[in-house]
Amino acid sequence: TFVVGREQQKVFAHRCVLACRCQAFQGMLSQGLASSEDHSSSIPAQGPFVLGNVQPEVFLAVIEFLYTNSVTLNSHI
Repeated sequence: TFVVGREQQKVFAHRCVLACRCQAFQGMLSQGLASSEDHSSSIPAQGPFVLGNVQPEVFLAVIEFLYTNSVTLNSHI
């Protein structure tokens, strides 16, 4: 779960898709695994990622691209 922008819009995404498609998300989502006892099956217990300085429209465009390998842009993005 991501909380995006000043509006605090909740955006849900699958960590496995984000981690496979983007190194930045892979690093962000794997934090805490190094301290886990079982690296192969542990998923770190994390609250939502707060991205207060990101416009929700831009973040949703990134997510759309990661899921579909294409994105629809407009003048706001």
